[in-house]
Amino acid sequence: MNNVFGEPWIIRHTSYFSDPAAGPDELLNDATEWLHYAYNSLKLLAELVDERGSIDAHRLPIMLDGIAAFVEMGTRCATQAHLRMQWQQQPA
Repeated sequence: MNNVFGEPWIIRHTSYFSDPAAGPDELLNDATEWLHYAYNSLKLLAELVDERGSIDAHRLPIMLDGIAAFVEMGTRCATQAHLRMQWQQQPA
């Protein structure tokens, strides 16, 4: 993959670190926020393609990897929220 300004390295090494004290509600809010980032990025990409009629083939994989990172972060947040809800439901 093209290495433009180190972007592919950043995308491959993205991770989500949540506050250990964050409850399921906060984690689900974070998940919603990450998924909104992905949604709006896709809308922007669609607008750019519509306006220009073509896209920069060198930058497209980087843009799509970035969107995939947003989706992955949202998924991780939702997974952590689910695990914390399960943990809280365990009898003491």
